[in-house]
Amino acid sequence: MILTELLVYIETKQRVEETELLSYFHLQENGLAPMIERLMKTGHIQKTINSRGPSLPARIFYSWQQNKVIPMVSEL
Repeated sequence: MILTELLVYIETKQRVEETELLSYFHLQENGLAPMIERLMKTGHIQKTINSRGPSLPARIFYSWQQNKVIPMVSEL
């Protein structure tokens, strides 16, 4: 199942940019979003949004947390 593959991929890499996941799993953002949301509810995946200013698009990262955490999104 792709959810398991996503989880294992993020756990192995520890920190993955969203564009890498989209490319590796041949997905679009609207296909990845619900799966990531479901994985974040497990408490092991954390989402970080790196805002790089008004002229550059934000970079989104997903990271693996060994210990369960409250699902949240961090914006830098």
